Amino acid sequence: ILGVAGTTVGLAASASMSANAQVIDVLRLVGARHGWIARAFVRRFTVRATLGAIAGSLAAALVLALLPDGVETGVLSGLGLSGGEWLWPVVVPVASGLIAWVATYLAAYRRLRGA
Repeated sequence: ILGVAGTTVGLAASASMSANAQVIDVLRLVGARHGWIARAFVRRFTVRATLGAIAGSLAAALVLALLPDGVETGVLSGLGLSGGEWLWPVVVPVASGLIAWVATYLAAYRRLRGA
């Protein structure tokens, strides 16, 4: 899942940079370096991916906390978190943010070098 998320973020960053090619060209004309341009895209995509992962984790944790205990049969059997498993709603947004950062960084520098 995290691999697909990284690929999706990388493709979105590359598409965003393609859509903003004229802006990037103007930034280069006024002296902006690739690092500065890439950091702007990386920061924006990393923050958005992390905030989305936080919102999704909070919603999932809320739903899991509201599930009735002791359901042994049916669709809800086996769902829920216990003990240390409650750390997953914290780990997932952090991992998603790191993966978004790496994917956007690679896509931005690949796009800037090729342009």
